[in-house]
Amino acid sequence: MKLILTGGGDSDHFLEIDQFFINELPQGARLLFIPLAGDRKDWENGLDRIAETFATIDFGHIEMCLDLHQLSWKFLRSFHAIYIDGGNTFRLMNHMRKTHFYELIHRFLYHGGMVNGDSAGAIILGSHLETAHFGEFGDENESGIISYQGMNLLGNLAIHCHYEDQEDPEIEGFVSEYGFPVLALHENTAVACIRDEIRVIGENKAVLFLNKNSYKGVRSSDRSKIDIFPGERVIYRGNFLFNS
Repeated sequence: MKLILTGGGDSDHFLEIDQFFINELPQGARLLFIPLAGDRKDWENGLDRIAETFATIDFGHIEMCLDLHQLSWKFLRSFHAIYIDGGNTFRLMNHMRKTHFYELIHRFLYHGGMVNGDSAGAIILGSHLETAHFGEFGDENESGIISYQGMNLLGNLAIHCHYEDQEDPEIEGFVSEYGFPVLALHENTAVACIRDEIRVIGENKAVLFLNKNSYKGVRSSDRSKIDIFPGERVIYRGNFLFNS
C-alpha cells in the first residue's frame, strides 16, 4: 500500500511532500485526478491547476475523472497514481458511495498503485468522517449522508486535516466516544504510508490521538497524544509501534 495524506493548505508548503511523491513514481507516470470534492464550477480548470501543482513531475499523462461511474478496472490499472483533491468531505464521499470506487481503489493499491489524498481526499481514506467537522471552518454535511464510515484504508485510524492545537478537545472527545485513534495533520504537514510504515513529511509535526488500546512501545509519558516530527516513522499494525 502506498498513500500520501496531506493536511491541506497552500501548495507552496508542499515542496518536500511533492518531491517524495515524485520519487515514488516512475518516469512518465500516468496520473488520474479526481476533483469531485470541489465546487462543480472549479472542475473545468482542474487539469491546469493539478499540472501547475506538480509542474516538476514529468507525467506521461494526466487525466481528470468527473464521473466515478465510468471507472473500470481496465481503465484504472493503466495509471500509476490517483490524486484525490480537497473540498467538501461529505460531497466527495457521496460521489464515491454511489459507485464501486471502494473496491477499485483497494485493488489499485494492492497492485502497486499510489494514492495521494489532500484534505477531504485524505479524510475519506481514514475510518471516520466526523473529523471533517472539527475546527472553526469544518465541513458541513451538505450531501446529507447518513453513515460517517470512511474507506478504512488504514484500519481504524481516522484522519483530521487543517489541524490547529485548539481543536484538541474535539479530537479527544471523538477518541473517547468512538474509540478510533486520530492522526491530525497541520496544513503544512503530510504523511507517507508505505506498507505498514507511516512517515511524517513536510514542515510540521503530525499528532496522534490514541485510545488506551491503540499504543505499544510509546516513548511518551502522555499516551493519549503523541507528537511525530518530520522524518520520524511509526509502524502501524493495529497498534502504533514507535521506531527507535
